[in-house]
This record gives sequence, structure tokens and C-alpha cells, in this order.
Amino acid sequence: MFFCALVLLSFSNQSYAADDISYNFEIIGLEDGEYSEILQTFDEASLLVREASKTLISVSNLRNKLNTDLAVMTQILRAEGYYAGEMFEQFLRNGNHFEIRLTVVPGPLYQFGEITINYQSNEPDEDIRNSIYNAIDITTGSPARAGPVLNAETNILTTLPKFGYPFAKDIQSDLVVDHKTQEMTINFNVEPGIRRRMGTVKLAGLDAVDAEFIDKFITWPSDSYYQQRYIDELQERIIKSNLFSGINIEIQPQGEDHAAITVNHIEAKHRTIGTSVGYSTAEGIGGEVSWQHRNLMGDGKRLKITARASEIEQSLASLLEIPHFKRLDQTLSFEGVFRRQDTAAFFAHVLETRAGINRIVTDDLALLANVELEYSDVTDTLGDRDFFLVSFPFGVRWDSSDNLLDANRGIRASIITAPSYGIGEETFKFLKSEFRASAYFALTAKENLIFAIRTRLGSIIGVENDTLPATRRFYSGGGGSLRGYAFQHVGPLAFDSTPLGGRSVNEFAAEFRWKLENNLGFVTFAEAGNVYDSTTPKFNNLRYAAGVGARYATGFGPLRFDVAVPLNKRESDSNFQIYISLGQAF
Repeated sequence: MFFCALVLLSFSNQSYAADDISYNFEIIGLEDGEYSEILQTFDEASLLVREASKTLISVSNLRNKLNTDLAVMTQILRAEGYYAGEMFEQFLRNGNHFEIRLTVVPGPLYQFGEITINYQSNEPDEDIRNSIYNAIDITTGSPARAGPVLNAETNILTTLPKFGYPFAKDIQSDLVVDHKTQEMTINFNVEPGIRRRMGTVKLAGLDAVDAEFIDKFITWPSDSYYQQRYIDELQERIIKSNLFSGINIEIQPQGEDHAAITVNHIEAKHRTIGTSVGYSTAEGIGGEVSWQHRNLMGDGKRLKITARASEIEQSLASLLEIPHFKRLDQTLSFEGVFRRQDTAAFFAHVLETRAGINRIVTDDLALLANVELEYSDVTDTLGDRDFFLVSFPFGVRWDSSDNLLDANRGIRASIITAPSYGIGEETFKFLKSEFRASAYFALTAKENLIFAIRTRLGSIIGVENDTLPATRRFYSGGGGSLRGYAFQHVGPLAFDSTPLGGRSVNEFAAEFRWKLENNLGFVTFAEAGNVYDSTTPKFNNLRYAAGVGARYATGFGPLRFDVAVPLNKRESDSNFQIYISLGQAF
């Protein structure tokens, strides 16, 4: 008898389990927009919502999920400042289908009351205490949400090292909710540790790089109090030297009131070889090969030798840079270039050398000054002439863009003025000035649609166009200036369509860039500009062009393919131009 009952019970359970258990789940009481974040957070955490498609093994399993969700909702309400919330559940059954309703009454939104910081020992001075209190960024009377409390704890721990407390311990926060006043009072209990001074610095992992080079980056005053920004600046300068593949800075207590600093370096390879290649219908095939040593003589000097070759130009250049010359963020450079150019405008052999200073004033702003010597043998429409030039270019550059080859946002601008003295068939002097600027705007939060604009303005005063070496005149047209026109062919032309160049120039360009998720991208662009014989741009008789292009994102910059057409072409202009190179057009 007992055996038969057991068999029947087993059969009954199997039949019940074989039936599907289904349910609908509804929340009532949070329809107002002010509760949207509560609903969104709950939907992401709720078992009944997330596991609605999973098979339920029993009714008790369904009830367990509901009980878990009730606890989740309670936590979310309190995290959003609703500490007197109530919930009422309805669990209605129709066979194996259940209607579950959860009615939520959030109650009043509680506010922050009194907020204090209690230092367990080594209480800081009043001005430091005030700075730390301001950093918690919680206002009495604001909604008593959990997020600001967590942020305040983080802010306290990150602010203390700024004022000499690098070893502050975790914070214990006492939160008291008063349901009568509907307020939450907070007491942050902090153990700041001993206020310490900057201690000894140990440099570990150096091999080819001299320690004296890194010592230049240690700029804090002797025996000054510890400040986290000193460590951050040291790390940033080491990284920007491009001599290391890894940097880790450890801080340890030293003596009674100092902090020892250990900088662990992992040196990168200091020699690199680079290549690039490009093509345009105006300039033909071109490319370059470069070799660079970034740690010449062990103290960060950089030597780069570059050979370039294309159908219209061949050159060999060497550049020596001495970083942090006489002061931090100031670079002394020496450069020598031999160049052969065979363009539609002129044929020239040029030998030039320059020495310059580049000083970084801020992260975005830099000043520069150079001395240049140039000898050139130039053949143009006026014949074969030799020139010797001495120039003193100086100016300012601004660059707040986020990427050198593919900017999504920021501004680049420069203005360079070069007083020059020349000896040719006669002695002459002139002042050449050029302004360039570009701006980049991300039109979507994902930064996959970029609007970019560019302008160029130039002027030469003090000399006639015919007296100038053809190599120093302004030209426009080609992949780096006004796309759609042949290289140097925008502006005055001789009777045989030879470009004459000019003493002033203006260019304008706008470009929309769409970036797709598969590394592909597309652009549309419009450009305008002209070159003038006058000393200032006239902004008339502009040449117009437009085009489309494709981009493929590589690990070091976008591969560019552009097709551009002149919109008001002359008889000598081609119907279109094609450009292939690395990096955006601007």
C-alpha cells in the first residue's frame, strides 16, 4: 500500500513539473518621470525581468525570485533617497499562469542634513580641512542619494595626497537616517596618517638612458610637502620622452615624516625605421624612408634622417633635437636639408640649414624661433638664378586636438612670421607671414560624425613677385591644399599654363567625416581658395572644388583615398584629381 502511494505521488509530481509555469510582472506607482532612473536600475537587476524567458521549476522558485526583487527594490529606493518607501505585492494564480503586481509607494525624498569629517589622528591644518570638506561636494538640503556619498569618500581619499597625506586609509562613513526630520546626517571618519615631505627618489630599470636625464624631471622644491601632482607630472614627463614602454611609481613611508619614491622604468627600443607611400594624379607616386634614434648619447637627444622621393621632389634631411635644453619643455634643434624640385612652376636645387628653439608654454601652446640659411639654384619663367637667403622665422602654435592624424575635436592654429634677407641678382628683403587654422567638432556622442574646417592665409611684403625666389612664393593646389586642382596650379599662370606663384594666398575647406564600426569611413568635402600677385589676399576670383573620399582606420592613422573635381575649372585644369596617402587631409 505504501509502495503504491509512493508511485502515485511520484507520478503526480512529474506531471506537475511537465506543465509550464508562466507569469506576467507589472510595477505600479513609479509612472512619473522622476522615477525613471529607479525603474531603469530595477529592470537591469530584477530576476523576474531578466529571467522571464527561463524555465521555472516550481511555484516556490517564482516566489523566491519575487522576494529577491522586493529586496532589490528596497535597496534602490534607499540609494535614491527614499527611505520610507512601502511595497505591496499581488500574487494571483490561474492554473500555472501567475499575475504578479508590485505596487510601490516611494514616500518622501529625504535630504542630507549635517555633514562632518572626523579625523582619527593627525588632524590637518584648518585650510587643508576646508579644502577637503569642499572636495566632498555634498550640500545640506540636497537629495540624500547614495551616489554622492560614495563619490565623497573617493574625493577625500584623492584630495588628502594633494596636501601631503599619501597614505590615508579607507574611510568609515556613519550614516544616520532620521525619519522624523526626513534627513540623513553623515560623519566621515578618516585616518589621514602622518603628513609627509617628498623623500629620496630611486630610479630603477635604467639601462641605456642616463639617470641625469630623468633627474631633470624632478622639479619639486627641496623638502617640500608631498603633493600628488608632483608624482603625476614626473610620470607624465617620463612617458612623453618616448623612451620607455612602461612606468610604475611606488610610494613608501621613509623615516618619520618623509615619503620615498621609486620609479620603475621599462625601456623601449630607441631606434626605429619608418616608411610611407602616397599617390596623387598631380604629384605622382611618392614615399619616404626614415631612421630615428631617440636616445642619442644616452640623454634623450633625437636624431632623425629622412629620405623622400616623388616624381616632383627628392630630398635628404637630417634633424637633431635636444629636448629640455636649458629648461624643461624647451627643445633646441638643428636641421639640414638638400632638396631637388622639378615642378610645373620651377626647377630648383636647394640646400638649407636651420637652428631653432621650440618652447612649450602649456599643453596646447608653444612658441618658436629659428635662424635659417638657404642657398638655391632656381630655374623658372625668368631664367636660371642663384639665391642666398637668411631668415628669422618666429611664431606661435596652438594645438588642442585629440589626435595628430585623425582628430575628432579641438583646434589647431599657427601664425609664423619670417623676416628675410636675400642676395640674388640684387639685394632684397621681405617679410613673409602665414596663418593656418583648423577646427574639429564631434557631432555625435560616439564621435563617429566629425565636422572639420580649415583656413590658410598668407602674405609677403617688401619685394616684388619677380624678385622673390620661386621656391619662396605662395602656391596652392594639390592634396595638401586645394584638392581638385593640379599641384601649384591655383593662382596666376603664364601663357603656357606654368604656375607663377604669388605674394598672398587664401584657402578654405570644410569636411564631413563618417566613421563606421568596421574601420571604414567616408568623407565629403568642399574647398576654395586662390593665390594673388598682391601682397594681401583679395578674396575674389576663388577657385572652387568638391569631392568625396574613403578612409580605412589603421593602428597609426587612417588610410586616405580622395577624388576631387574643380567646380569652376579653366581649360588647363583636369576634370578630377585622385589622392592616396596616410592621415586626414587636415
